[in-house]
Amino acid sequence: MFFNRIYDEQVLKKIDFIKGLKLFEGIKKKHLIHVLENLQERKYLKGETIFAENDIGRALFIVFSGKVGIYRKNKNGENKLISEVNPGEFFGEMALLEEMPRTATAVASEETVVFMLFKTKLEYFLFSKPQIGVHLIYHLSNILSARLRVFLSNEN
Repeated sequence: MFFNRIYDEQVLKKIDFIKGLKLFEGIKKKHLIHVLENLQERKYLKGETIFAENDIGRALFIVFSGKVGIYRKNKNGENKLISEVNPGEFFGEMALLEEMPRTATAVASEETVVFMLFKTKLEYFLFSKPQIGVHLIYHLSNILSARLRVFLSNEN
């Protein structure tokens, strides 16, 4: 296939990875190349803080490899692990909708590679590449709704 001859093995591996994520479901393979080009890749060492509570959020983080612990301060001011994020999962999604202070701290539990989707890139997709942007907003809203539903059911 011509497509596979143009891109190296690492790029194809990353495209296959993002193709399998609910956030990018329904986006054509030729558009996934464009998505990948607009994601920023970053490696974090074990114990490195990815973002801290109250930092202004500007990006969603997708775990490509490794693991991330999400922490919130308890009443005593100590950080308490509230969830772990594994490869194929993402966190920090509220930053795509509004640049507000983070409600938790994210720390690499082991050497971790993430892809970051910045709010400015989502806006670029919405206005310049709506065939991609509409899919992203649709899936993001579904995922946020499901997470809110789980959160509210745990409150009772």
